[in-house]
Amino acid sequence: MTLFDELDARADAHVDLLCDLIGRPSRTGHLDEVRACADHLVGFLADRGWRAEAAPVDDLAPVVFAELPAPAGRPTLLLYSHYDVISPEPVAEWTHPPFAATRVAGRIIGRGSTDAKANLLALILAADALRATGGLPCGLQLMVDGDEERGSPGLPGFMDAYAGRLTADAALSFDGSIDPSGVPKLGLGTSGMVYVELSCQGANAELHSALQRLFVNPAWRLLWALASVKGPDERVLIPGFADDIVPPDERDRELMAAMPWDDQRQLAGTGLTGFLTGVQGAAAVERLLFQPGVTLCGFHAGYAGEGPKAIIPDRATAKLEFRIVPDQRPERVLDQLRGHLDAQGFADVEIRPLAMVETAKTDPDAAIVRSTAAAARALYGEPMLKPTEEYAGRQGAWLGRRLGIPGVQTGIGPPGARAHATDEFVTEEHFLTGIKFAGEILRRYGESA
Repeated sequence: MTLFDELDARADAHVDLLCDLIGRPSRTGHLDEVRACADHLVGFLADRGWRAEAAPVDDLAPVVFAELPAPAGRPTLLLYSHYDVISPEPVAEWTHPPFAATRVAGRIIGRGSTDAKANLLALILAADALRATGGLPCGLQLMVDGDEERGSPGLPGFMDAYAGRLTADAALSFDGSIDPSGVPKLGLGTSGMVYVELSCQGANAELHSALQRLFVNPAWRLLWALASVKGPDERVLIPGFADDIVPPDERDRELMAAMPWDDQRQLAGTGLTGFLTGVQGAAAVERLLFQPGVTLCGFHAGYAGEGPKAIIPDRATAKLEFRIVPDQRPERVLDQLRGHLDAQGFADVEIRPLAMVETAKTDPDAAIVRSTAAAARALYGEPMLKPTEEYAGRQGAWLGRRLGIPGVQTGIGPPGARAHATDEFVTEEHFLTGIKFAGEILRRYGESA
């Protein structure tokens, strides 16, 4: 029996397994839920012959780590995905309960369906099918993160603790969805991130607004501080911020030129008619992948309810995210932000780092990249090879950078899967094809050695 025959014969059972996994709540940061899900995964993997364990990481979610040994003379591939999910609020706006794994017209609706339980399960079930149809073509190490949705804060510590066991030759992560054009996106790098909370303190309690001419308003202070960080032309105004940026090289530009990018397809569903600064086409791609930025994710101060409330707020807070590119470093950006605010007279604005992720890039000619692209080509058509990602995450390319090996990331969910939104879904077709995709990558990579 061929690999695809084996997978087709077990399709119904595989969908049932996915529904069961979606039905196990594992909200990021809810330690009781993520620990229970980790224990389930350890048992699930052990039943399939993996050597599996839930590695504790301080007071964070465990990392599930599992291994299948390599056949003689074959390489080992590190697989990555995550089992934590974004909390489903507002639950009342879901058409179906978020953890019921409701099947409707070929869709499976539930929190974590695409992000990332279908992706995770595809890797595991592909390994099952390969072992049932001739054996594994390569060794496997599986790392399943329980804090990905919070920036994977425990992953560096886990990797330090397990350094002696992380001996793979390449890394592959499954997370997210395929492109709206219908083909997989292959990320050969990742953006970095610096996510901070800024806060400004005023009086020790709210004051009557009649006193506004004498007493500091922390909301104004923070607004002025934020306005000093980025101008109306979208340029980051922090001195030295762009000094470390490495522009795309010739190969990066070749890959960007080959991407099936379409401005209108990317804008579809947003209610917007164009991109920032008016960029289009190739310029939009380069801006997205190789130019840094900063976004104000949220601002809170004072009263915003119905009717007036004449006060001076006692405190103001804002969430600010820097998206950085090679070779910017998160720690240096954080230092630059502190120095800039101090120099602008905002030493009273407190900075609290919430998440930091480093940038990474992979050789486009690495065997794992060629194998993933060939598998995508066979099942979907010519894939979208991205020299780096707009997203920041400690996944394939980042793992490769950390371990000194090539790494790539891709995903199998449907376009528009509503990850992080209400009524998140995966289709049965995308899930089942995704298992074949994973199996083909493993087979081709093993044979490339």
